Amino acid sequence: MKIVNIMNFIRRGKDKGEELQKIMFETTKAEFELIKSYGYESTFLIEYDALIAPEYIEFFKSNIDEKTEIGLWYEIVRPLTDKAGIEWRGDKDREWDWHIIPGFSMAYSQKERELLADEAMNCFKNIYGFYPKTVASWLIDTYTINYLSEKYDISAFAICRDQTNTDAYTLIGGYFNQAYYPSKRNMFTPAQTKGLRGKTPVFRLLGPDPIHNYDKNKYIKNPRFKDYILPPTLEPIWDYGNDAEVISYLFNTYYKNESLQFAYSQLGQENGFGGYGNGIEKITDGLKRQFDEIKKYPDVKIMKMSNAGELFKKTFDDTPVTSVCALSEFDGDKNIQSVYYDCKNYTANIFRFDNKIFIRSLYLFDENVYDSYYETPCKTWDALYENLPVVDTLIWEENSGLVLDNEATAFEVSKQSETELEVKWNNKCVVFSPDKIAFKNIDAILDTTGSKAEIKIDKNDIRYTYKEHSYYIKTENCDIKEEGEKISLISNGTSTLYLQTNG
Repeated sequence: MKIVNIMNFIRRGKDKGEELQKIMFETTKAEFELIKSYGYESTFLIEYDALIAPEYIEFFKSNIDEKTEIGLWYEIVRPLTDKAGIEWRGDKDREWDWHIIPGFSMAYSQKERELLADEAMNCFKNIYGFYPKTVASWLIDTYTINYLSEKYDISAFAICRDQTNTDAYTLIGGYFNQAYYPSKRNMFTPAQTKGLRGKTPVFRLLGPDPIHNYDKNKYIKNPRFKDYILPPTLEPIWDYGNDAEVISYLFNTYYKNESLQFAYSQLGQENGFGGYGNGIEKITDGLKRQFDEIKKYPDVKIMKMSNAGELFKKTFDDTPVTSVCALSEFDGDKNIQSVYYDCKNYTANIFRFDNKIFIRSLYLFDENVYDSYYETPCKTWDALYENLPVVDTLIWEENSGLVLDNEATAFEVSKQSETELEVKWNNKCVVFSPDKIAFKNIDAILDTTGSKAEIKIDKNDIRYTYKEHSYYIKTENCDIKEEGEKISLISNGTSTLYLQTNG
């Protein structure tokens, strides 16, 4: 199953002045007219301040058609807190704030979260006559997702891509890009069992590049990137998402290369970026390139987000196993390669740079680990969502990951089954499966430098403790030797790593 969602979200921007408000409204109209001209289905998500604004009400009531969905962009703005009877905790002269306090739901108590959600949903229904079926934001806390899903039967949620130290939130070690059924205890973690599985899937936004999204410009070689304004996503306001060659590369990566059970990307842009220089022109030019490019993939369905959520639920009883395979840089350079493998149990990224192949990132999912803000509101201006780190070459500074080969050629990727992916080079290979990772003819070295987790060797197990959570790697057909901050995993032909929680 291969899906594209065209989703644009709308703020009113009262704090930004009357002139920029007009530009933001014109941006929304330009996006709407462009999509209409292509005949594509799309979704517009409306923030509360725009939801109650007369110009947006009139526009959508006059122009909405069967191919256009409207839903809720759920950030917390002052008109919403005022209506819900909750004190505004931001600057008294502002109605919107990008910090966690007051702009996101995890900054509020559980009772306040219910009041805010009910007011947003009921206001939407009072205006349009129905409840929204799609709710998205850069971040939505777990309690709110559960509440909205159960009370209002939401079809699809969406949150930001993984990112570190961007805006007021860090998300790291999440299910890469696609969609998953979240744990009822932590929306950032796929559930492993039916009992803790949320009924509404969570999609990831912005179409991130599997090579550069993780650590931005660390591995940039092509001089064209040196002058680009990143982030490396499909957002058309940025140089990366506006470049025809890069767009083609990203669509190939998502939809032509092996994706296993599900492939997905989101296109679109927040209307606030229309005020950046020639923002409206740049956004529409970039979207045109993307809309033209997606025509080359007839097996990809362009769908409203709510319909994508409903199709996901009909197709998958459990979180699907997916892969995102970038087998070269956008310019064809095979000295940079990146493959993400995701399942309900873990996310792994195998990476090649020049002659080195290594697992750059490996995070374990545990449905029993609660969202840090599930019961207690976030007390800081920023928020952190993460899973259980096994390998991390970004936050664990100067860490070289799980090194598999220092004299490697380019690797190839092949599907072994609906849930298994092989990455192969020379006489060596790695096979990713939902419950294990198998190595053939590989003596690996695990770097623990800078680890934020406590790591110990126990016979054939590598045991981790991170923020009071215990988990481990159980090895088979593998001899383990610890040498300072390096752990050697010496293979006896084919060795296997089993990733286990509750160790």
